[in-house]
Amino acid sequence: MGVPLLASMEAVEIGKTEDGVPVYIDRYASEADHIMVVNRVKPHTKFKAPIESGLMKMMAIGMGKQSGAEYYHKAAVQFTFPKIIVDAGREVMKRAPILCGLGIVENGYDETARIKALKPEELEEEEKKLLVLSKQMMPRLPFNEIDLLVVDEMGKEISGVGIDPNITGRNRDMLGVFPHPTNVRRLFVRDLTADSNGNAVGIGLADITTRRLVEKIDPKPTYMNCITGLSIEKAAIPFISIRTRERWRLR
Repeated sequence: MGVPLLASMEAVEIGKTEDGVPVYIDRYASEADHIMVVNRVKPHTKFKAPIESGLMKMMAIGMGKQSGAEYYHKAAVQFTFPKIIVDAGREVMKRAPILCGLGIVENGYDETARIKALKPEELEEEEKKLLVLSKQMMPRLPFNEIDLLVVDEMGKEISGVGIDPNITGRNRDMLGVFPHPTNVRRLFVRDLTADSNGNAVGIGLADITTRRLVEKIDPKPTYMNCITGLSIEKAAIPFISIRTRERWRLR
C-alpha cells in the first residue's frame, strides 16, 4: 500500500477501567488520527463468554501490547476474563479514535467465510453474533472418545496455545478449565511449526512429544508468553517418545 509499517512493544496508559485496572494502547496507535481494529472473531482458549477472542480483545490485549496483556491477565484472576476484556475494550473506544472494526470469521479450513465492518457503537453487540457464527463453523474431531490423538504440528499461528483446546478438549489453566464433549486420553504432538519461531506455548497440554520438537523450542518467547498469560503449566515438557529417547541415549 506504500505506507510505513510501524510496530513496537511500547504502550501508553490512556485510562482505567471501573475497577481501577490501567488501560494501555500502542504508542503509535495513540498518536494516530483514526484507528481501525481488525481481528478474527473466534472462541478463546481460556474461557467461554458472549465475547471471547475478537475485536474487543484486540482493543484490550492486542493494542495494549505486553504491558496491557500482563495487567489484564493478572486482573482476570480477580475480575474474570470476560469482564476485563469488555471493560478495557469499552475504555479504548471511549478514549481512542476508533474509526471502525473489521471482524473476520473463518471456517473449519482456515478460509475467510465472513467479513463484517462495524461502527464503534455496534461493535460490541455485533461481535457476539460473529462469535456464534464462528463456533458453528469451527472444525471438530469426528469422535468424542479418543484413546490417542496424534497432532502432526502445533504452532502459535494455529492457536494462541499451539494446540486449540476448543477442538481437542484438552485444557489446563490456573483459572480453571471449560467443559468440552471431547475426551482425549493421550495426546501426542510431533512437531512445532516454523512460523512459531520457537514459541512452544501449549506444549504442556500434550502427554507425549518428540526430541525434534523439543530441540526447536526457544525458551525466551515460550516463557514470556506463558508468564504473561499466567499459564506456566503450558510450557511444561511432556514425556519424550521412547524411540526418540533411545536415539538420544545412543548419541
